[in-house]
Amino acid sequence: MQIEIEKIIINLLKNYLKLPDNYGFDSKGNEIPTIVIRGQNVKLFNTDKMQITVSTLSSKVYANRKVITATDDDKFQETVYMNDQRMMQIDVYSRNNEARQRYPEVQMALTSTLAEQLQDKYQFKLGKIGLANNLTGLVGGSDVNRYTIRFNCLCWYQKTTDIDYYDKFEVTAQTENGQIADIKINK
Repeated sequence: MQIEIEKIIINLLKNYLKLPDNYGFDSKGNEIPTIVIRGQNVKLFNTDKMQITVSTLSSKVYANRKVITATDDDKFQETVYMNDQRMMQIDVYSRNNEARQRYPEVQMALTSTLAEQLQDKYQFKLGKIGLANNLTGLVGGSDVNRYTIRFNCLCWYQKTTDIDYYDKFEVTAQTENGQIADIKINK
């Protein structure tokens, strides 16, 4: 998977919920987002309309491995694979009733055919949709409706790099009395 999982989920939700890219701009020229990755220094709650944030709460690597292969030109490549399980969170906010009325659509989007197609395309797996919490009123006197949905996501990553695999390296031979030899290997 070479694209951020948060961006895939944003794409899914934007398409399934038929959200525009943004709601325009406020009086100070700031974009009014519909859906963003949380922590992007984007001002929220500057509209009555529904806004959504997507974030990774935690990540646990459960498998990794390394494979070294020879290329056609007698060089070597190292491919490292990693699988991790992420706890994802989607927050649905609004100053009107839209968040309360539409947060079930967010849950439906995660189990839709479009979600299955994106999972096949990008090779990740959305877990069973977990708990959804009503966090309205959490910020004290705020009049923001807020619903939080959490679920697991299994992701995999792969990176291939060229390496010097026992072709060129330097070592020293040492005893308890100190160094006795410098060895250079150049293929």
